[in-house]
Amino acid sequence: MWPALRYRVVSPLVHEDRLNVFQLAVLGLARSGLRDAREIGALLGLQEELVELVRSDLRALACLDAHGAVTPAGRGTLRDGFPDPTRTVTTYVYQDVMTGSLWPASTLDSQFAQATWPRSDKAEMRFHTAGSPLRVTALAVRPPAAVHVDSPDNEQIVEAVWRGEKAKRMGADKVRRWERPAPDRVVSRVSLITSGTPVWIPVPLLLDKRDVAEAKMVSWNARNPFNGRPSTYLRKLVATRVQQSKALRGYVERFVGRSSEAIEMEYDLLDIALRRTIAETLEDRFTSKLREHESLFELLTLLEKDINRARRSGDGSPELSDVARNSWRLHEAILRDLVEQHQPPDSIVSQLADPLARQLGTYCRQLRMPFSEQARVSFVLSRDLRSKIRNPAKAKTPELLGAVLVSAANGDTDHPFRRLAAAYPHLLTDLTNLSRDRNSASHARTEPLNLEHGEAAWRLAQDTTAAYLGLPLFDLPLSSGKDSDIHGETA
Repeated sequence: MWPALRYRVVSPLVHEDRLNVFQLAVLGLARSGLRDAREIGALLGLQEELVELVRSDLRALACLDAHGAVTPAGRGTLRDGFPDPTRTVTTYVYQDVMTGSLWPASTLDSQFAQATWPRSDKAEMRFHTAGSPLRVTALAVRPPAAVHVDSPDNEQIVEAVWRGEKAKRMGADKVRRWERPAPDRVVSRVSLITSGTPVWIPVPLLLDKRDVAEAKMVSWNARNPFNGRPSTYLRKLVATRVQQSKALRGYVERFVGRSSEAIEMEYDLLDIALRRTIAETLEDRFTSKLREHESLFELLTLLEKDINRARRSGDGSPELSDVARNSWRLHEAILRDLVEQHQPPDSIVSQLADPLARQLGTYCRQLRMPFSEQARVSFVLSRDLRSKIRNPAKAKTPELLGAVLVSAANGDTDHPFRRLAAAYPHLLTDLTNLSRDRNSASHARTEPLNLEHGEAAWRLAQDTTAAYLGLPLFDLPLSSGKDSDIHGETA
């Protein structure tokens, strides 16, 4: 049983967060005054029937009127590439009380099951089924006593509703994140009807058994209770809480059991082979350019060794602390060099003034990150930020992230941090969390890291290095899902 806050909201229902290339081309020509399908087809090299089909889609999206002229909604779509929603729904969304993130789900109605509580951490639920009722006993995961989360912002709500509704239509649980946040003309139409109501949501855990090297590999996954499908988002919630709750950790360990000795031996042999070829692996991944940066090469070598050992040992291994530490050391070196090499003009730096939230939030939007990302750095004093922009070598984490944000927003379109932010919409949050994990590992944290964090730190380091070297970002698989962090990840 997982604690959550339920909100009743009014939100625009987004069907698509972007137009395809044909729709954009036809809409652009319509704005230029072209309405004849044959003429448009000749200019685009498309058949007249296809043009008519595209225009029909644009009318359904309210981008074109019945005569083929661009509507006000169509002009807004051309400005920011985000189709204007044509429907508004009243629905429920659910917020995790420990991270503040919204579940990628929405429900028009609430469904309740009878439950009794023999103990504060144990619930006995009764589900009505044909024939005889089904009784299930569940562990209640209690949140920390002093936990507090703010109400979700409009951007979170409109995306959660979209992802929940799209998952229902597609019959799938994994729905991609938006490439850019919804514009103000969309999020301004969101409103909260009720404040957060505490609820308990059943989250089923299922065993995942695989044959690896003639031995059984036993793991687990979490199911989305709204559609019954495996959910990476919920697995990350549970895996993170496992490191903080002895009761939940013991429950999962008893549920999964121990890994076989054959698997441990196989991973040991794999690790030895990997260590022998790390240098070759890194050169294949980053080309010979990496050899020009000796310190980065050394950090990546350590990081590759640590992540391979962590994958062998699993959650709670000491190597995960090394992964977090070496990943952040690499990011610190790269981010400081980026600020040093891409200094913003004096006129921009001198305009930074307290409070910084609006200025830094605007810069976040320019880099295709949500405005709310500024909260990770906007508490820094403007005089400190101005100083660290000119002297990044002495910048601590918040000042360093603020400095590289200002640098990227006022730099060229190929600024490495700008390219990275386009792939990681919550980049400032990801880097802040990575820095915290590094600090916890360095100060003998009592609760160990889990493998999800290690994989996320490793992947972000690979993409950051690629962006820094001017290479394409990677599509490197993670062992437990593509998204890098629990704060706002996909299901």
